[in-house]
Amino acid sequence: GLSIMWTELKNLKESNEFLNLLLDNINSAVLIADENLRIHQFNDSFLNLFDKATESVLEATFGETVGCVNAIIENKACGATSQCSQCILRSSLIHNLIDRAPVNNQSLNRVFYIKGEPVEKHFQFSTRPITFQGRKMFLIIIYDVTDIELQKIELQRKQKRIDRDLESAAAIQQSLLPDRSPRIENIQVAWRFEPCEQIGGDIFNIHNMDEGKVGLYMLDVCGHGVPAALISVAVSQYLNGGDGLLGNNCELVSPDIVLNRLDHAFPFERFDSFFSIICMTLDMNQGLLTYSSAGHPPPALVHSNGSIEMLNCRGPSIGIGSEDTISQQPIRLQTGDKIFLYTDGLLENRNSAGAFFGKQRFYDNLKKYRNQPVQEIVEAIYATAKEFRQEAKPDDDISILGVEYCG
Repeated sequence: GLSIMWTELKNLKESNEFLNLLLDNINSAVLIADENLRIHQFNDSFLNLFDKATESVLEATFGETVGCVNAIIENKACGATSQCSQCILRSSLIHNLIDRAPVNNQSLNRVFYIKGEPVEKHFQFSTRPITFQGRKMFLIIIYDVTDIELQKIELQRKQKRIDRDLESAAAIQQSLLPDRSPRIENIQVAWRFEPCEQIGGDIFNIHNMDEGKVGLYMLDVCGHGVPAALISVAVSQYLNGGDGLLGNNCELVSPDIVLNRLDHAFPFERFDSFFSIICMTLDMNQGLLTYSSAGHPPPALVHSNGSIEMLNCRGPSIGIGSEDTISQQPIRLQTGDKIFLYTDGLLENRNSAGAFFGKQRFYDNLKKYRNQPVQEIVEAIYATAKEFRQEAKPDDDISILGVEYCG
């Protein structure tokens, strides 16, 4: 019998030694405290966390030991400050007392005075009701997640700065679009633009020249977000320059010349991207529309008699390296004719089931609303596409530009 008892005592001693060794070598701070948060046991990680010596911890309160900011500032004992009633650690112990249930992974973010210096700490702690030395006490396990939380805070700060920059970039991009209701004699203009992110790769504009002439363009850079937006702005600035649509003498340049110049100025090797574009000039006195397209979806011409014609003359996209020369096509307009330019984001607009808005729905809407003013047609198409999409976000930027020739 004595041999068995000795073996059990030896096993118990070895178990305790193992547990103490385990507790002193884990990263989490472990302590046992009573309902007044007076400390009765702890491990080495707890001492290291708050840089304390053993003799200054035992029988001291938690707030005194760890240098709780409230106890230091108010010069009061732990449990006697004005903030103790709000202490989440104390409230978890009360929960343990009432429900005898553990509390897991609570956050404790507070300033602690370590070596006399205030240090912001971010902890997660768990508590368990236990019996220790014949008394009801609490096992408290503290995980120091300060580094992780500070990294998250820094990432959030950087993200806010990025968001502000994107908001500024979106405002710049919006400023390059036409006026909401541009006043140009003999035509009516309406448009809608929705980037799939804060900024996008679509851009379009319309230029009113003297002598009843108008130039307009719409382009769609492959991809979206910041890289596509930067290229779209660069192309827009190019089109406003001497080699662009307006020319050096503020005279409209033929659309085919503009697009062939663009093809040389924006090779894929330089920008690692390509884009589609359609460029048009309109001579209001002659009712002559001339257009040139590089890989862009064909514009829809809704005639005043209700018929719909797709303007299908187009060459390869800008930047893909084709040696083909981009040509242009003249169209004679009648009073009341309407032209609609759009990007493929409209047709490839998808609903939650993955179905595309598609060409047919676009054509059906043009037929349905063909007798309405151009503003109402643009709004109707945009609203129908948005309703079709339901709650899903657009996969690509959506642009619609409508122009009605008034004669």
